[in-house]
Amino acid sequence: MLLPTVAAVFVMCTGTLAGALVAVERAVVPMLLSLARQTWSEVHRLLDPGFDPLMPRVNKVALAAGLALALLAPGAAAKAAFAAALAGVVGVALVSELRNVRMNRRVDAWARAGEYPETWTELRSDWARANRTRTAFAVFAFLAALGGCALAWA
Repeated sequence: MLLPTVAAVFVMCTGTLAGALVAVERAVVPMLLSLARQTWSEVHRLLDPGFDPLMPRVNKVALAAGLALALLAPGAAAKAAFAAALAGVVGVALVSELRNVRMNRRVDAWARAGEYPETWTELRSDWARANRTRTAFAVFAFLAALGGCALAWA
C-alpha cells in the first residue's frame, strides 16, 4: 500500500511541475517577451513570490518519491521508468537553480537599483530558453511517472 501511495504523490508532483511550467511557457513567457524593460522587470519580480517557495518544495518531494520508486518499484521496467522520471525531475531542479533562479536574482537587483544593462533583452531571451528546457524535462518526468505506474501496477 505504501508504494502506490508514493507513486500517487510522485505523479501529482510531476504533474504539478509540468502543468505549472507548461502554463508559464504558453501564457506567461509570451506576455513577458512583449513587455518593455521596466514593465517586464516589475512583472517578472511580482511573479516570482507566487512560484517560490512552492515549486522548489514540490520538486523536492518529487525527488524523494522518485528515488524511492526507482529503487523499490515492482519490476525492472517500472524501476527504469521511475528512474527516467526522476532524471527529468533532476533536470527541472538543475535548470531552475543554475539558470532561472540566478537570472531572477539579477533582474531583482537591477530593478531595485533602477539600472538595467544594455543586454537585458538577452537575459530575457535566455530566461525564456531555460524555462522551455525545464518545461520539457517536467513533461518528460510526468509522462515517465505515468508509464512507471502503468508498468508497476497494470
